[in-house]
Amino acid sequence: MLHFRMIKSLFLAAGLFLMAGAFQASAQEVNPQQRFDEANNLYRQSKFTEAAGIYQQLIDAGYSQRGLFLNAGNAWYKAGKTGMAVYSYEKALQLSPADAAIQHNLSLANQKVTGYTGELPLVFFQQWWLKLQHMHSSNGWATGAIIFFWILIASIIVNLLIPGYRNKYLSWGYYLFGGLFILYLLMSVDTYMIANNHHNGIVMMETIKVKAAPDGSSKDLFELHEGMKVKILDATREYCKVELTDGKNGWIICAGVKNL
Repeated sequence: MLHFRMIKSLFLAAGLFLMAGAFQASAQEVNPQQRFDEANNLYRQSKFTEAAGIYQQLIDAGYSQRGLFLNAGNAWYKAGKTGMAVYSYEKALQLSPADAAIQHNLSLANQKVTGYTGELPLVFFQQWWLKLQHMHSSNGWATGAIIFFWILIASIIVNLLIPGYRNKYLSWGYYLFGGLFILYLLMSVDTYMIANNHHNGIVMMETIKVKAAPDGSSKDLFELHEGMKVKILDATREYCKVELTDGKNGWIICAGVKNL
């Protein structure tokens, strides 16, 4: 009996020790908002590299807000890291494509990119489609598709099984909810594909040689500089085939470009 009590006491002590350790670890965890505020304070003190590092830690931890990417871009820009500045502004623009402040700051950063060639402006229907894409996340569009699907099914069941509900207004409801279901389904697929297919990237190396083939000994075609935005067409284990807005293309080391 005494032996059993000793074992029970040991297990209880071990449990209390583990709980105390977990409590201490959780107490030491810094709130993301506190880290964000700390980075803001460092930025105001002109400690731009340190501020950018904290912003980037939050981004790498999975936080993805317009203000976080914008502040990171500002800090990297002030720190002289053009590639990371352009990258951060581009990510912010993905979240808020019509934001004038982000567009302005990105334009300033691109002015520091050697050999920068501007992208062709979007026509009005492309701008509308871009705004529509950013109304919801891919999960939001998928959730809406599920909701409208079940509303459509419920309205059909009501119309078929309950007498007195067969009328033209309910019939028009079929078209409305059916159309919304199709729209939300298509948008969920479209936004998911955009979020998971990284076709664009930003050059992070100060200077990088563009090769004619995915081989270090192949002919040098031209050079790309830090901050240049490229379209990624193909990739091997080591090399990525990229294309510029003017149509020039070639192969660069994949480690030299950061996917958007």
